[in-house]
Amino acid sequence: EMPFLNIEETDDEITIYGERFKLTFDKDVGCISSLIYEGVNLIKDGPRLNVWRAPTDNDAPRLAPLWRRAGLDRLKHIVEEIKAERISDQSIRVVIKSSIRTPEDDERFTCIYDYRIYGSGDIIVEVNVNPKKGLPPHLPRVGIQLTIPRGFEKILWFGRGPHENYCDRKEGALIGIYSSTVDEQHVPYIRPQENGNKSDVRWIALLDNLGFGLLTVGMPLIEFSAHHYTVEDLEKAKHTFELKKREDIILNLDYMQSGLGGGSCGPDTLPQYLVKSE
Repeated sequence: EMPFLNIEETDDEITIYGERFKLTFDKDVGCISSLIYEGVNLIKDGPRLNVWRAPTDNDAPRLAPLWRRAGLDRLKHIVEEIKAERISDQSIRVVIKSSIRTPEDDERFTCIYDYRIYGSGDIIVEVNVNPKKGLPPHLPRVGIQLTIPRGFEKILWFGRGPHENYCDRKEGALIGIYSSTVDEQHVPYIRPQENGNKSDVRWIALLDNLGFGLLTVGMPLIEFSAHHYTVEDLEKAKHTFELKKREDIILNLDYMQSGLGGGSCGPDTLPQYLVKSE
C-alpha cells in the first residue's frame, strides 16, 4: 500500500522521488545531499562514518601515542562505488562503498552504506565498517555523522538523560523520554571537548517549533549528541569563548563511544568500556 517511487540517475546524483519526499545522493562525496519532505529540507549532508571525537582531558593516555599516530583525526573518505537498484515499485536500494584513508593514503577502514528507501518515506541504513591494519586496539567512537539545517532546535529522545552520559558514566542517568534543545545539550567545559552524549537511546527526534522534523530510530540502541559545533570546532578552541556557534546542527549517531575513564589524573578507562578495533 506504500506509494510508488521514481528514480533518476545522472553522472553526479541519484534522486529518488516519493509521494511526499525527494531524496538526493551526491555521488562524489558518497552521501545524502538533501532529504526534502513536504518542501522542507531535513538533511544537508551525511551520514558519513565518524570514528573521531574532540579529545577529552581523560583521553591523554591514548591521544598522541595511539589515536593521532594512526591518523584518526585526519581521515578522508574516498567513494569507490555507488549503485542504485529497484527492489519493488515501493522500494529502492542504494549501496555506497567507501575507503577511509589517512592523508598519507594508508587505508584505515572500508565502509559499506546500505540504504533501503521505501514509499512511506522511511529510510533504513545499515553501515558495515571493516577495520584495516595500522589501527590502535581501541577507537574513540564508531558511528555516523550528519549535518542538519538550522531550525530543528528541539530534541526529544527515549534513552538515558536528562544530562550527558557515557557507557561508563550512566548510573545516574535514568531511561525515559526527555525534551531539550540543541543549545542546552552543550556542556561548556573550560577547555572545549567532547560533551553532551546520550547512551542507550531508542529514538531521537530533531523538531522545529511546529513539531515537524527528523526521527531516527536505533536497531535496537544507539548513542547520540547534537551540537552547533563540529568536532573540529571543539578540538581547535582552547577556551569556551573561542567557540563560534554554527547555524547548522551536527548530529552524531553512534554505535558506541569509548568510555571516559579518569586518565587525566587517575585510572584509565576500563577495557569493557572501550570501542575495539574489530
